[in-house]
Amino acid sequence: MSSPLRSFAYRHRWFYNAITALSGLSVGGVERLRRLGLNSLRSKLPQGAKVLDLCCGAGEAAAAWIDAGYEVTGLDMSPKALELAAKQQPQLHTVEGMAENPPLEAQQFAAIQLSLALHEFNAKERQLVLEACLRLLQPAGWLVLIDLHPAGPWLKLPQDLFCALFETETATEMLQADLPKQLQELGFGSIKQELFAAGALQRITAQSPNKNFAPIPPKN
Repeated sequence: MSSPLRSFAYRHRWFYNAITALSGLSVGGVERLRRLGLNSLRSKLPQGAKVLDLCCGAGEAAAAWIDAGYEVTGLDMSPKALELAAKQQPQLHTVEGMAENPPLEAQQFAAIQLSLALHEFNAKERQLVLEACLRLLQPAGWLVLIDLHPAGPWLKLPQDLFCALFETETATEMLQADLPKQLQELGFGSIKQELFAAGALQRITAQSPNKNFAPIPPKN
């Protein structure tokens, strides 16, 4: 169930941006927050590689990848968000679709970024999203997830308040999930989890299997 403040934030972009900026302070600012995905994988990818920003929204987190010279596709289910993304990032290839079953060809991306979006899905949907990532990645491609993590004592109360005001029950549910284990069970390797903001934020990088891997087919 969506809270009134959450609904207000999605109706009024200025308020959404203000909340994002406030959240970004915990990692040194909103620009650093939006570059967490790029900074984790830049040394692992060739220049100009194809990157998918899954659940791209208005394209803010895709901007750093574009500026760094990558060929970036942004997928989102909201036509309004994609329209704004196309205006703000003319070089971004936009695709409308659901993250659980993206209308994209298998094994075409060297990297996939999922930034502050996985907590929007329930457990079953999260599994489908991660399976879709596995299908879309090239052999030995990279996935980077940036999302909520159970905060330490200093930020637990603010995190609980933030989730109550601006998130749905799926965010609280995901805080109990073991994402590295889930990725491992799916077949990902080279899994690395890093914590930021006193443990309230996590960045996970994981590599898809090598060329002998048979990709999971899309759901019908």
